[in-house]
Amino acid sequence: HRQPPGHNRTIIDNRCRQSPTSTSSQVSQLKCPYAENWLTKGAEAAANELGIDITSNHQQQNNRKLLGSDLPIAGSCTYKNSWTGDKSCMNFHGETWTLDAMVDRCSSEQDGVAAQGVGCEDTSNDVSGWCVKDVSTAATSMMSAPEMKEEALLMMLSAMTSCDNNKMACEAFVQGTFVATGSCASAAAGGSSASDQADTTMEGNKCIIAPGAIGAAHQAGFSEGYSTSCPNTPAQDSPYMWPLKWAANFQTKNMVFGSDDIKFESRGRTFYALDKNWKRLDTTYQLGILRTFGQAPCENIAGDSDTNGLGCVLNNTDGMSTMIHKGGTMYFVDWKEDAAPVVGERDVSKIEGCSKINMAVVGNIRPDWYMDRRGDDTDVQYLGDQHVFYPDPDEGPIPMLAKQWRKKDFASQYFTMSMLGNPPNKVEKMADAPAEDNMHWPMILNVPGEGLGDDMLQVFTNHELLTDEDDDLFMLVENYIESGGECPENNSFNGDDEVAVGPPIQEVHIPSNLEVEEASWMTNEYTFSPVWQVPMRPVVTDMGAVASVSAAMSKPATEVSDRVTVESCYDEATKSVDMSFHFHDIDPTANGRLPWMAIGYRSSEVCAMTPPSGGVTPIVLITHLEGEGELPRAHSTSLLPTAKTLSSDAFASMYMLARDLGETDDHSDVSVIAPQVSNAAVSITRSSLTTDDTVTLNFKRVVGEKPEQLNLMYAIGMSSELGIHTTRKCFVIDAFPTCSSPDAEVSDGHDHTHDVAIKATLDSSSTTVAMVSTFATLAFSCMIGVAVWF
Repeated sequence: HRQPPGHNRTIIDNRCRQSPTSTSSQVSQLKCPYAENWLTKGAEAAANELGIDITSNHQQQNNRKLLGSDLPIAGSCTYKNSWTGDKSCMNFHGETWTLDAMVDRCSSEQDGVAAQGVGCEDTSNDVSGWCVKDVSTAATSMMSAPEMKEEALLMMLSAMTSCDNNKMACEAFVQGTFVATGSCASAAAGGSSASDQADTTMEGNKCIIAPGAIGAAHQAGFSEGYSTSCPNTPAQDSPYMWPLKWAANFQTKNMVFGSDDIKFESRGRTFYALDKNWKRLDTTYQLGILRTFGQAPCENIAGDSDTNGLGCVLNNTDGMSTMIHKGGTMYFVDWKEDAAPVVGERDVSKIEGCSKINMAVVGNIRPDWYMDRRGDDTDVQYLGDQHVFYPDPDEGPIPMLAKQWRKKDFASQYFTMSMLGNPPNKVEKMADAPAEDNMHWPMILNVPGEGLGDDMLQVFTNHELLTDEDDDLFMLVENYIESGGECPENNSFNGDDEVAVGPPIQEVHIPSNLEVEEASWMTNEYTFSPVWQVPMRPVVTDMGAVASVSAAMSKPATEVSDRVTVESCYDEATKSVDMSFHFHDIDPTANGRLPWMAIGYRSSEVCAMTPPSGGVTPIVLITHLEGEGELPRAHSTSLLPTAKTLSSDAFASMYMLARDLGETDDHSDVSVIAPQVSNAAVSITRSSLTTDDTVTLNFKRVVGEKPEQLNLMYAIGMSSELGIHTTRKCFVIDAFPTCSSPDAEVSDGHDHTHDVAIKATLDSSSTTVAMVSTFATLAFSCMIGVAVWF
């Protein structure tokens, strides 16, 4: 956050000082580029200044809850919103804030003005609440007390940032506490917030899965945990779900593609408190070359010709390392060499050091991850029962019954989860049997490399259930810090300051033995839930009739996912592909506008937002913005590489580059059909693939000779403004039969003269104005992980 030349900073209290040129230390704690800018200043401008009179102690005491903190106000910082030019504000709470400290913090903001003894004034109806971040410092000696300090960042409501959006952003990215005020406080008290109505799988602040492809396996980093009975989830109350609180020894072995040779081996014990979104991993043995994504910081990286890539060389066979993952933060604990720590160690005096990384929206595994299809780019296949040789630690390999599921990931590879089929008390059903005798324990887990590392086989043994009395296992870091230790953020873990978002990309794709084979895969979502109803499966009774219908279709359909279907053919006369993209289950957002939708043209088979070798990705963007009229519109623009770092310049450029799709040289016959928002009584020729909640994009695109395939990707947004998406996927279209001529089309007997009402024709100049006017709200698109496309 470098300040522009001539940047002016002023302080109140009759003194001026030259502010430092560096940004505040808090900036380094936010993994999201520009996070502090947009969060402290709000997704929209603070429309009016705030107005609470704090000169009276009685008034101040009554207003502390409204201001988000129980600590007294030491001062505040007002500054110019770098996005809109308007004012915004944050409060400093705590008696240990000095004027110098407030000036240093405020000087990182544009035209920052630090006021001692004066808080933000509250006269705005658009305030959703405060994001309160603890910035206290530890005691410097046995005789001194810790400095209790907090920052309360103003959070604003807008069409794009609801109460729940602000709460999630505060907890996920700032790791603060959201204190709702005004209408947000009323909604929270009445239980009628937007997310309560929209997300029926939430149980309080629990049961929230991560966005995008991460949600296929993980809780959200800001979720307060999971439940065995998350409402309206496929595995609700399933006996085959992982336990919420348990521990087991683990042994893993990693194998290179095309070989059963072991390249890496590790052992230890893992502890879970998934009801709180916690995990602890004590590793006691590591030997070999570990290649994986998201591993701990590595001190010994070496090339390996056998594995065709780089790996982390590990030879830790007589010590212990500990990893603790709590919510959106992951901690790495190193132990003193002569301290002899044991598995489950709680003695913080044995700790040598600690570091942490911000995982943002990535929380711990959800206990039903392998049984359902939730999340992006995923699928599931219940396999049934199979006897396996299980490596019992006392008796050696013994036959045991396993109930198995396969789970597909974003890389089109699959996990296999084997759960214990016959618990000891399954037959006797003794009422007084211990809980462990009724558990379907996780037994064997086969993990693919996902294109980023080697496949892994993991075995769990010596299981035990944990209770709340074992929570101290997960409080190791907090206890260490309380004793005077420190656990700074490991900025070197992520390398560059600019953090790309989207699926991880590397130049060398590492193949896996666990690639999905079309011949062996079928969707089979079955969870043994006593609550959830199994979806009806289509029954085909006349394959001849199906073949006849398919042959008669001029544009054969490709089911990309349950959200997108594509029809395609090749027009010989115009050397064009004629395509229809059907976006299913599209409902208006809270402001009555449809979410944005996009189709991207990938330059290769690599599933990447932009080409790994450089360059931009051409995209077709459907928007339904305020000021654009009743119907959504299709634009041609480019996805820039810097958009992966959420660069404000990149977003602005994408808006400025946008053109009406029908006015481009290579697109024609463009239309967008959206019956959800069309009030006109029109007669529309629809494909059998469309319904009243389907948005259809039609166009022809000049390609020259008939293509063998098109490498594409899609995304569907959460709101009408560009930002976080709810789903995305890479896919390939390779069906391009010759399009039938108009004369060959069969009349359906309807008058389609009104169909022009649903065509999205757009004046390019008005498009640019409408789009640029919405740019200020794009700051909320700052989300981390594979959950973000734009």
